[in-house]
Order: sequence, then C-alpha cells, then structure tokens
Amino acid sequence: MKNSVNQRGAAQAAFKLSPVAAGCAVLLSTLVQPAFAQTAPAADAVQSVTVSGIRRGIEDAISVKKDASSIVEAISAEDIGKLPDTTIAESLARLPGLTTQRTKDGNASTVSIRGLGPDFAGYLLNGREQTSTGDSRSVDLSAYPAELIAGATVYKTTDSTVMGAGLAGTIDQQLIDPLAFGKRTIAVKYQKTKNGLGLEAQGQGHRESVTYIDQFLNRTLGVAIGYVRQTSDASQYEFGTWGDYTGPVTLANGSIVDAKVPGGSGYNASTRNVRDDRKGVAAIIAFKPNRDFNSQIDMFWSKIDDYTKVSQIQIPGTLTDKTLKGVFNNATVVNGVATAGTMTNVGLIDRNEGILDNDTIKSIGWKTNLKLGNGWSTMLDLSHNSADRVERDVEYYGGTPTNANLTLTGLDGHIPTMAYGNSLTDPNTMAVRNQCGWSGIANDSACGSISQAGYYKGPTIRDQVNAIRLEAKYELPENGYFSNLRFGVNFTDRTKKRVADEGVIQSITGGGYDRIAFPSGSTVANNVGGTGLSMLVFDPQVNLIPGAVVQRKYAADILSKSYGVQEKLSTAYAKLDIDSRVGEIPVSGNVGFQAVHTKQEATGYHAAVGASPVLADPSTGLVTDGTSYNDFLPSLNLNFDLGNSYLGRFAMSKQLARPNMTDMRNSFSFATNSTPTAVNGQPAPPARFEGSAGNPNLKPFRADALDLSLEKYFAKKGYISAALFYKKLNSYIVPMTDSQFDFTPYMAAFGQTPPAAGTKGIYTTTVNGSGGNLKGVELTASAPFELIHPILNGFGASGSYSSTFSSVQLPNIIGKNPDQAADAGNIPLPGLSKTNAKLQLYFEKSGFSAFVATNYRSRYVGNVANDTVGGFPSLVYIESQKWLSAQIGYEIQTGPMKGLSFRVEGNNLNSPYYVESNADGSTKTRTQTGRTLFFSVSYKM
Repeated sequence: MKNSVNQRGAAQAAFKLSPVAAGCAVLLSTLVQPAFAQTAPAADAVQSVTVSGIRRGIEDAISVKKDASSIVEAISAEDIGKLPDTTIAESLARLPGLTTQRTKDGNASTVSIRGLGPDFAGYLLNGREQTSTGDSRSVDLSAYPAELIAGATVYKTTDSTVMGAGLAGTIDQQLIDPLAFGKRTIAVKYQKTKNGLGLEAQGQGHRESVTYIDQFLNRTLGVAIGYVRQTSDASQYEFGTWGDYTGPVTLANGSIVDAKVPGGSGYNASTRNVRDDRKGVAAIIAFKPNRDFNSQIDMFWSKIDDYTKVSQIQIPGTLTDKTLKGVFNNATVVNGVATAGTMTNVGLIDRNEGILDNDTIKSIGWKTNLKLGNGWSTMLDLSHNSADRVERDVEYYGGTPTNANLTLTGLDGHIPTMAYGNSLTDPNTMAVRNQCGWSGIANDSACGSISQAGYYKGPTIRDQVNAIRLEAKYELPENGYFSNLRFGVNFTDRTKKRVADEGVIQSITGGGYDRIAFPSGSTVANNVGGTGLSMLVFDPQVNLIPGAVVQRKYAADILSKSYGVQEKLSTAYAKLDIDSRVGEIPVSGNVGFQAVHTKQEATGYHAAVGASPVLADPSTGLVTDGTSYNDFLPSLNLNFDLGNSYLGRFAMSKQLARPNMTDMRNSFSFATNSTPTAVNGQPAPPARFEGSAGNPNLKPFRADALDLSLEKYFAKKGYISAALFYKKLNSYIVPMTDSQFDFTPYMAAFGQTPPAAGTKGIYTTTVNGSGGNLKGVELTASAPFELIHPILNGFGASGSYSSTFSSVQLPNIIGKNPDQAADAGNIPLPGLSKTNAKLQLYFEKSGFSAFVATNYRSRYVGNVANDTVGGFPSLVYIESQKWLSAQIGYEIQTGPMKGLSFRVEGNNLNSPYYVESNADGSTKTRTQTGRTLFFSVSYKM
C-alpha cells in the first residue's frame, strides 16, 4: 500500500492533477449508476454507401451527430460532391460553428472553429495527423479534393482516443472503405467551369474524376482508387490605397480649400491572372478474411501547381506634405471629399510580378485490428505524412524616364478612372529601372542606396510527421457503469523546415543602375486594375530577364524566415465508454485522459543585424535550443436520453494547441539603430540596441472547456439544437516588446559595442502570457418540410446561427512580421467572427434536385499571405462577407442510362467583394469575386 501511494505521488509530480481532472472524476462518480440488462452498445456505424442526393446526405450526417458519444458535426459521403463543393473546405463551411477564410478568388481555404483561427484546430486524415504546406500548423483544406473524401467528422469536444486534437476542435477526414460497398462501383465525372462571370476579365476550367471500387476473394479483399484532375484560369481586378490624404487642394477656379483625397497617399491597381493545375489520388486496400482480423493500407497524394501573373500600376502619392500647394489641381470637392482632380508630377511604376506555388501532400497509413478473444482486441497503426511547398516570387519595376500628371475621376467609387500624361505602352521609353531607396542599403551613389529594379524571394518548406500507435480494447461485463475500455500509446515525430532566399534584382551593367529593356514578347495590357490605364507588360515566369542579376541581401527578418522545428510526442491514453443511468435517464458517453510528454527543439540563425539590410551574411550559423514538458488532459462527455427524442449533452475537458512554429524558431538578432523613430511628437531617442528573436521554449496554448447542448431529433430526418460553449484560456501566446532589455551578455559574441543609449534597448519576442475566455452560442435546425404537411414532400431547409465572444485582446500586430514590435492599441482574437449564419433551402425528389444556400461571416482578423517584399504571412482585418450558392440537377433513375446525372451549380452568385481594411474600417484593398458556374455530367455503375 505504501508503494502504491508513492507511485501515485510520483505520477502527480509528472502530471499534476488539474481542477478539470478532479471535476471530471467527482461529476462522474456522482452521476453514474450501473445500467442493468441493457443491450450492448452498437458497433461502429458502417459507412453509408448509397448516393441518393442532398436529402440523404443531410439525414446521414444527422445520424452521425445523434449517435456520436461526443459533440460533433458531420458531412456524409452522400453530400460531398453533390453540392457545388470541389474541396472539403467548402463543405465544412456549411456546418454550425464553422466558417472558412475565403481567398481573394472566392474559394474556401482554411477553417475557423468556434471563433478560433485555423492554427488552433487539429487536422486528421483517417484519424492521423496531417502536416501543412504553410508556415505553421493550419492546413489548406482546398488541397483535399471532395471526390476523394468519403466523409468528415468535426469533434467540438475532446475524445481522449483522438490523437492530434486541437483546442478549437478537430477535423477528421475519412477516405473510402471499399469493403463497405456491396458491389463493384465505377464512377466518372466531367465538369466544365466558367468563373469571373460579371467581371470584365473572365476565366474557365475543367475537372475530371474517376473512382473504381471493387471486392475480391469472396469479399475479403477490397480495393478503391480515385483520381481527380482540375485545371483553371481566372482574372481579377484588385485595387488598394496607401492611405487617404487630407489637406489643401486647388479647385478649378484657383481657390484653395482643405479636403480629403481618398487614396491620395498612393494607389495600387492590379490585374491578376491565375493559372491553377491540381491533381489528387487516393488508393485504399482493405483485407478482412474473417471477423477477428482486418487490415487496411491507405494512400493519399495531392499536387497543386499554381501560378499568378500580376500586372500592377503603383502610384506613389505626392500628397504627403500639407504645406505644398498646387500638387492636386482642378479638384472637384463634394462635402469635403475630392471626387476628381489632377495629381501633378507623378512617377508611375509598371510592376510585373510572377508568383509560383508548388504544393505536394503525401500520406500513407497501415492499420491492423485483431480480436484476441475473451473480449480483448488490439490495434496497430503506422503512418507517415508529408507536405512540401516551393514558392517563388519575382517582381520587376518599370517606368518612363520622366514624370507626368495623373488625372483621376470617380474617387468616391470603388475604383477611380485614371489618365496619365506619359505613354506607358511605348517599348522605346518603357524600361525596368531602379527605385531609389527601396533596397534599404545605403551607399555613396547619387541615388543614396544600392540599386533595386526588382526583387526575388520565396521559401522552400518541408513538414513531415511519422507516427506509431498501439491500442488495446476490452469489452467490459454487462450491468456495470462502463461498456468498453480502450487504452494505448501513441508516438509521433514531427519536423518542419523552412528555408528562405531573397535578393534585389539589378542591371548587370552600370553598377546595377542601368535601365533594363523589357523582354521580347512584351504585350500591352488594357484597363489594368479597372482603372482605364494601359501599360506594357511581360510575364516574369519567376525567371531573370535578359540583362538582370540577383544580389542577395540579409536582414533580421530575412534570416528569421529560415528555421527548423522538431517535436517528439509520447502519449499514453485511456477511455471508458459509459453505459449507465441517472435515475430513470439512460446516460452514455465517455471519460478518459491523455498523458502527453513533449520534447521540442528549434533551430535558427543568430546574427548581429537589425532591420536595415546588409549584403554580407552576418549570421554565426544555425543554433539549436528547446525544452520538454508534460500535459495531463482529462475529458468527460455525457449524453442524457431525456425521452421523446430529446438528447442533452455535457462535456468538460482540458485542451491544448501547440505554438505557432514561426514563433518557435530559434532566431536571434540585434544591432545598433542609429536613427530611432520619434514617437508621439517626442524628440527622437539616441542610438540604441534593437533586437528580436523567436522562442523555442514556448509552451502550448492551454484551456479548460465546458460544453452544453440540447438536441431534439425527428427520427433521422431532422433536428433542432441549442449549444453553449465556454473556454477559459489559461495560457495564450502573445508578442512582447521589452524596452529595457539588457544586451550585455550578447555584445562580445556578436562584436557589438554599446551605443549612446547604453547596453539596454528594444527587444521583441513571443512569450506565454495569460489568457482570457471565449464563449458562444450555436442554434441549428434541419428538417424536411414533410414534417409540416405531406404535400411538401421533397422540400426542406437547414440553417444555423452562431454568436461568439472573447475577452482576449492581443497587442496590435496587424501587418507586422514576427520580429517587429507591436503598434499601439489592441486587436481581437484572430479568426474570431462574432456572427456566423447560414441557410439552405433544398428540393430532392424523383431524380430532381435543387438548392439555394447563403453563408455570412462578420468582420474578423485573418492571417493572409503578405505580398510586400520579403514579408511573412501577416494579420489583416477582413470585412464581413456573404456568399450565395445554388444547384439544380437531374439523375436518371431507371433504364439503361440509370446512374447518369447532370448538374448546373453556381458559387459566389452575388459576386461578393473580398475587402481588407484598416482598423477604422476604411478600405485597404478591394477585390471583387465574380460568379462561378459549373456544368457537370457524371455516370456511376
């Protein structure tokens, strides 16, 4: 007994018992009673295999939700691909409490669950952790073709047997199980796409898929193979400003008044031509020779080749000095706002850019189950997943030898109309040229800095995870509190490496300052960005044009973008399935825990360099650091059968989300800033040290979670539910700037001497800070109208409303790189939209199907790719969005052509705008998304 106590004390030292764990134990012991003479729990549901339209898909998803032991949302095999969803991301956007971040071209890419951004979710494929082609952990779900995914379950509460779970929730995608099909199945599909409808620039594409499913050896061996190929091209107008100007302007009569000139500090107007080529393959081999043994190998491969050609007119504003007169003439002013006028002495930049993204995802898993007898069974699961990205971005800056006047009209509209005094289409005067000061590297030339006529950048990313899982299951005797015990261990080894390469593009002659001729094959682009301007353009194809050379440069932010992270996780877990009663109320669910040991380390460059770039590599090489820690994660899910098809659910758990891998990098740099910026009108401070670093010792985001849900089911045809959730964020990772950081320990190693301000200076990093809370409500209803009256058979509706609030306020890092100090003020929790609502009306009968659906997401802070030179992905404000989709189709039900179906589908039918805004709500960039139509024919036999 003494030894037992000592062992228990040792366990508590390693994994401290949390209040949540104690609460789970107390609540469970209070509530549960043995359930006598009850039937054994149903076996895991066999995957639905009959595709019969929208309504069947909704009903199967309802069945999954109703039968789950946790609070989940689900998408069934029947509705993926039946709605206008080319990826799983589009399908997930229809679920309660989930919303997607849409790209500028109107497609869903990443998912937020219950107000937390994509990095807080867990991403699984057949229960196995998925890696990311991005800079951290969030997965681009557009890389998973809908035709290859049989279904998806979103866990909103914690299940201790789910590995790789997230703090926000966990998305588990499932591939096809060939042995769940009753016969050989072959399905083919061809789809033609028209996009950008309603815009001046339109595009098109096509998509083909084929699926083969068969069974052999008396249905003991199953094989499924699927292939998808999609190609498309699209064009978009994008318009943004560098900020408004308010000051003196000259009217047509010569008088001077103060007025606001929208975008007077500068404009960007772009035409973006996007070419997208995607391929996907899934292959599954399942072997089940008897009831006691089954083994399955599944493979998934996805490849995205994406190229964007950007033709942009950049207009640096001349309205920056309010003491100047005559720089904005012939102005038309309405209610204090200039709607038209002429900007004098403007030098336009003809910017040509090529952006290449090559992404590859590979996943393979081998899972074997064996029944040992006497209620015991075992499972072994081996898996490997990798994600690779090669991104290259090359840009060139062209222009005329002299400046000219720029006339603008329609400044009060979305995109103003412009006219320029110089020709931008004459190859004899247009050339790629240096932009003085853009390189940031000073010299004694007339320009004052080394030449920069363009820029080259792009990371190479590799993320991979290997895992092994061993589990045992025991069927407990009847008439007890619990029905099954599952326990096991899981080991994962994840590594992520990011290598960045950047440099300025210069002329090979004239010390880099000579003008470079536009390459042969250059053409004229009309109405660039919708402004009415035409200019000479070329396609860089991420190559150097004749006469150009790259000179690499180094700065703190450039070096910090090359790093590596490794995580080794050892997880022991257990779960008891509950089969009990509270009085006369049947209770089911589960209680369990995960005990997780984490060992992490990160590499990065250490260098004596600041924000000002240099030409020689200042780094001392890669340096490695890290830490290890333990987490004990208890969980409890209780489901109360209240009778009359009412179901009450309660859940509590301790959750975590691992740190952003960019924040974990082991980079460190500092240098003397000789000219610090003055703040709030105060005199500029003296020269001082300024530095930044990642933090390889970061611990996870941690939270305690409570969930309540009340659900009413109408058989499996429909349901209504109301859910409440609350998360106490005990630890939240935040950026931190220390204005009195002492650099003394680092000066000798980096060859630095104290500047005028001494050894103390500004230091920026990320730390584990205190959290706050996140809470919300979700209301959902889904039902066929035949429940109202039989005459409405075939019609139905589903909808949901979510409202989410958080007390978390973060430092203002909008638009910042991780090594930059925050601005004044705070921002809300990234990914949090206070309101999310969706509604779908559908009809399904006698082979005919139709639906119309709308989805709304309120304003939020999102993480987007940063198009500026050398930029990390960064946070921006994204304005509220509403998108409308619809479908109509027919499937032949009888005769020799049974299984042949036709569909017309539409997405973004309301041509929504994608708008990035400033903190005050003013527009930063605005991109209109055109309508997309799909015409498809498919055949299944």
